[in-house]
Amino acid sequence: MTTSENELTEEYPEDFRELEELVDQGEPAGPDKSHRSYVWLQAIAFLLGLGLLIYVINLVGLQPIFDALIRIGFFGFLILLAISGSRHVFRTIAMSAAVPREHRRFSFFQAFAVRLGGEAISFLTFTGPLLGEATKVALLRRRVPLTYGVPALVVDNLLYNLSVVFFILTGACVMLFTYNLPPLIYYSLVGIAVIAALGIAAAALAAKRRLMLVTWTLDQMARLRLSPKVILKRRQHIYHIESKVYDFYKNHPGVFFGMIACDLLAHVLGVVEVYVTLRMLGYVPHVAQAFIIESLTKVINFLFAFVPGTIGVYEGGTGVVLKTLGFTTAIGVTLALVRKAGTVFWTSIGLLILTWRTLPNAWGRLLDRSPHLQRLMDSLVLSNIVHRPARTAVSILGTAVGVLLIVFTVGLAHGVLRERGRRESNIGAQIMIRSSGALGFGGNSPFMLPVSLAAELARVDGVRAAAPIGQALDRSDSGFGTRLIDGIEFDDYAKLTGISIREGEKLTGGDQAIVDPVWQQQRNATIGSTVQLFERPFKIVGVYEPPGGGRVKIPLSTMQDQEGAEGRASAILVAVNEPARQDEVAARIRERFPDEQIIFTRDLPEIYASGVPALNVFIRVVVGVASAISMLVILLAMYTTVTERTRQIGILKALGMSKTGIAWVIEQEAILVSLLGVMVGVVFTFVARLGVMRMTTLVVEIEPRWVVIAFLVGIVGGSVGALYPALRAARQDAVEALSYE
Repeated sequence: MTTSENELTEEYPEDFRELEELVDQGEPAGPDKSHRSYVWLQAIAFLLGLGLLIYVINLVGLQPIFDALIRIGFFGFLILLAISGSRHVFRTIAMSAAVPREHRRFSFFQAFAVRLGGEAISFLTFTGPLLGEATKVALLRRRVPLTYGVPALVVDNLLYNLSVVFFILTGACVMLFTYNLPPLIYYSLVGIAVIAALGIAAAALAAKRRLMLVTWTLDQMARLRLSPKVILKRRQHIYHIESKVYDFYKNHPGVFFGMIACDLLAHVLGVVEVYVTLRMLGYVPHVAQAFIIESLTKVINFLFAFVPGTIGVYEGGTGVVLKTLGFTTAIGVTLALVRKAGTVFWTSIGLLILTWRTLPNAWGRLLDRSPHLQRLMDSLVLSNIVHRPARTAVSILGTAVGVLLIVFTVGLAHGVLRERGRRESNIGAQIMIRSSGALGFGGNSPFMLPVSLAAELARVDGVRAAAPIGQALDRSDSGFGTRLIDGIEFDDYAKLTGISIREGEKLTGGDQAIVDPVWQQQRNATIGSTVQLFERPFKIVGVYEPPGGGRVKIPLSTMQDQEGAEGRASAILVAVNEPARQDEVAARIRERFPDEQIIFTRDLPEIYASGVPALNVFIRVVVGVASAISMLVILLAMYTTVTERTRQIGILKALGMSKTGIAWVIEQEAILVSLLGVMVGVVFTFVARLGVMRMTTLVVEIEPRWVVIAFLVGIVGGSVGALYPALRAARQDAVEALSYE
């Protein structure tokens, strides 16, 4: 039976008197200083982990990680989210079972929410599980008395941690007996296995002899003046909880083994998650490998629980584990990032739950404790916005549309042109020769260069190869935007760029086309199918790689017939023997052909984005339209506001408010609404960008410079729009305003 606190005091009177004296003699803790130290330690741990993550990603490179993530895809990530969510389900069942049935006044979904909330705090904070479990206790407090809730959570954590230790022990043993390991890793695993085995043995011994380890440790620390005062005052409560934990198995053996089964199933799902992720990445791992990876990553999580989010250490450690097992470090880092993304997802859900549970009370307490904030909420500006939500929402949306027009339109125009420039700069040529009369880069390029010029350029010292090319824009098959078509002489172009036919055959003439693998995959095209170009069908005869230039290429002779430019090309591509000396080769070409344009392909992305005069005019028009929209929307909203508040304005003037003060209230409201509109507009822009880039091949680049310009346009437009209503309000006669109906 559990010993009561009174019995404990009577049984050990000297020990309790000594502890009380030690508590009374203890110096008061400095909460401010300790809190600052805690924050600094957490920040340092996070920054060190972030530095390690950057180092690891730099070490393996971004491209292998991106390629691996693309293989998983969106739907693959959803599957992995479901698996990680199932682990939370089994942990929730185990946690719920630890609470006595008669005190279990909560549903499964409420318990699931409690678990996610607590795990979010554990994941994000320096204290890890300590504060996370306290959060769970606080969330359960309304439905489960603390007397039963705290022991239940302690039992749940003890059993889970024991299952983790057992899992680590078995994983280390499997790896030791399966792989030939370097000495350092071998002895490290032996040490992990020995420590895990000793931990299980110590837990079994403590359970058999009912050793109150926490209470005993607390007593020893108190005698050495090392135990915090706040914990010493709760020494008897801690002893009471330990006693209940030892009684759990005796009173609930069925629940005890059921909880262990749930914890083991959660670990099995972790193994499944690792296995499925590696399969999605293109590997066929053994189950034993997935088991080892899951068990050893638990060691990383345990040792570095003090690092918020285990950032850096988890990714680096997983990379080392997978490299030891025969995979690449990049795959290990990718696996860790994918699993971390799932954790972040469920952590975000937990934070939303915590916000929903705590925000109303926290906001009320904040207002009570902050008279300045209370006065701010009672101000005319915020009260006007809050009490007219429909009009405020319309004003915000109007400003948001203006921001969307600017940022998205510019991003789309520059993104498409820069993407075209990047593709053309990746074709293996360092120099592009164009006719001196070809000024534009945004539309069709004029066919003004004789094809024979390529042979003359090939004889210039330092030139490796030269090939004519014809380029024209055609309407895309989606009906939205245009696409670039290349006309090429295949053999000369292949010699220069290094492309090859990976499926089908090369271009020979007529209405034929070859496409790159990306274009083929997006449209599920097959050899022999047709594509509409220049309003007639072209037969797809091959798929080329690597991608570069226009995704669709046709014979140059066919392009010349289409443009009515027999024997001519729009440009000549030049590849040099030594790319590092391309400037010298360009100087020789300029000396021999002074009338032609010489363009370095490395400069094409920026040339395409800035070399279209009509585009710059169009952008100015868009900015003007967006400014007008913002100004008119705010003007109408503020004018309506002034009309509706005529009597209130009269009261304010009668009470002595100045004209400037009244005008400033109107301007403040306009500025605040404009600011909210700009923020909403930026969010809309990112959503539109995501939708367009997922549904089409268009590229939208969000440029910070244009976000700033859109911000200024929104704020200035709103302020100017509110100027007339503000002046009208300030000039109103107080007597007439008071009599307004």
